[in-house]
Amino acid sequence: MCVFLRVLILLIFFSVSTTPVSAQYEGIMYGKIVLKDKTTLTGPIKWSGGQMLWSDILLVSKQNSYILNYLNKRQLNELNDKNASEGLDWQFMNLWKDKLPERQNELLCRFGDISFIHITGAAQAQIFLKSGAKIRVATNEAENRHLGKELLIYDGKLRKLKWEEISKVIFQESPSNFKPFEGRLLYGTVSTSAGELTGFIQWDKIKFLTSQKLQGKLNDSQENSKYEFGSIEAIEKRDIGALVKFRSDEKVFLKNNRDVSRSNRGIVVMHPIWGRAIVEWQAFRSVRFREVPGNLGYTEYAKPKRIYATVRTTDGKIYKGNCTFDLDEDWDMELLEGSSNNVHFQIPFSEVSKISPLGADESKVVLKNNKVLTLGRHNDITDKNWGLIVWLADSKYQYIPWSKVDEIVFR
Repeated sequence: MCVFLRVLILLIFFSVSTTPVSAQYEGIMYGKIVLKDKTTLTGPIKWSGGQMLWSDILLVSKQNSYILNYLNKRQLNELNDKNASEGLDWQFMNLWKDKLPERQNELLCRFGDISFIHITGAAQAQIFLKSGAKIRVATNEAENRHLGKELLIYDGKLRKLKWEEISKVIFQESPSNFKPFEGRLLYGTVSTSAGELTGFIQWDKIKFLTSQKLQGKLNDSQENSKYEFGSIEAIEKRDIGALVKFRSDEKVFLKNNRDVSRSNRGIVVMHPIWGRAIVEWQAFRSVRFREVPGNLGYTEYAKPKRIYATVRTTDGKIYKGNCTFDLDEDWDMELLEGSSNNVHFQIPFSEVSKISPLGADESKVVLKNNKVLTLGRHNDITDKNWGLIVWLADSKYQYIPWSKVDEIVFR
């Protein structure tokens, strides 16, 4: 193992101390990994895709999809016509077998929404939600790092576990003496072209601790200067770089590094309530860091419920009931995706109040905190949406194509 990798691992899983925990560490993934030989290991967990926070995303494909069985031949042909430009070969009994790689029946959720994961195969698992509901899943073709790979856990020493060794991963609230890192989690308010976002922060998608360093060149220097995030109060984008304001009231201007330029891979902002956003550098304005408030840990992720909606169609009809959105999402902890002004949002349906299509390419989305977003660039809120099924009383149901949707109001 190279020296860099060893240092990185020590940074990620430094130690578990007896220091009383503050809110700083509530956002870290924690739990028990039960091996097939009945050994149980307990501690902070790093998932195979690099996820370490409750607000990080698990992306997998639901198995044994049944939903297209509820559409008739005409409705299936309309979906076929919608995708005809891609030259897809549709067969009614073989719709999901290597035919629609961009329209797999996905489960996109946060680790904080999960009770436990039971490993059932080389790239398969059963996900049990906090409500007790079970979802059979397999590796997603677009993102194959999330199942079937090695996991890391620190139970006094760092352990790397092969997928085939594991029986269950049981998530739970971290104990009061939990202190897994040298640094604290980054938290603050990011100002963007789509408004302000407050939550845990991952800079350039990979730096999330106060002990990690912001890099950039000063003036005409050929060497990078490095500053711990813990010493930084705020960062403001300026021209070809960024103005860094320190807690000491000093300021420096940094440039010519991915941390402070358009090469930045994105600033991720995450919160247990409103979800997750990836802010592209074009959309970034500034960030102001502050201490993590309390009550942002595992227990803040509520038990999921079925999505319930009132759908008004373009011809004035109204349908109410549990809803399968985009013929894909059933649970209110699943994430609505869309972009606005170079900010990509992933919002739990539990926080969505209304959706109103605005033509083919975007929709108006009203959140339960009354924030209004105009979102585009994703199947969920464009004419690529496959429509909704509203489950009515007496085992009846109504399929509503996206082109017929006027407004969806979520309970």
